[in-house]
Amino acid sequence: MKLFGLCFSAGVMMICCCCLIHVRGNGVCQRNLITRINVTTKLKSNVLLPCLFDPDLFRSKLTTNSSADWSQINNKTGQHIVEIKVNGESSFWDNRRGRIKAFSSQSGSGNFSILINKVLSSDLGLYQCELFREFNCSLAYTEITLALVEFSFLDNWQLIVAAGGGFLLVCFFTCCVYYTLTKHEKPGSALDEIVYTTVVYGALR
Repeated sequence: MKLFGLCFSAGVMMICCCCLIHVRGNGVCQRNLITRINVTTKLKSNVLLPCLFDPDLFRSKLTTNSSADWSQINNKTGQHIVEIKVNGESSFWDNRRGRIKAFSSQSGSGNFSILINKVLSSDLGLYQCELFREFNCSLAYTEITLALVEFSFLDNWQLIVAAGGGFLLVCFFTCCVYYTLTKHEKPGSALDEIVYTTVVYGALR
């Protein structure tokens, strides 16, 4: 009888394990990469890091405990920042001294974006926004790379034209001043050429 009970318990446990593996293998916890986003900014400015998941695709898979976890990836290790739950709650691990803001009220619509105020050089790098159905069950994630904006001649042509025009204006003004000074310069003492005519009076004898 005891042997039968042990076999029965073992069978139930195997069935449960098989069901769990089946559920996880049926596309529930696949941790799919949704998209990669590049964001550029300037130091000391404010920047929005977007994280949007289509609610029509994930709503049926979410629970009241579902959340999106933000982390910054440094040397292949993640530094956790904030957990934003679909019910509107948020828990910070590191808010960078109050510089990071989460829009918890928008999480129900699939918007888990965060705002970084007064960007520092330490804020630059790779970020991950990962959507969890429950603990240890990742549905999908987004990668966001934050970098400094690069100077572009095409994007700053107006500044270049203005600088060139200013340079030409300075050159023109300098030439005008030089011309004015040289025009009014007093000439040196002129040498008067005196032509002497020698008249020889011959004495008439």
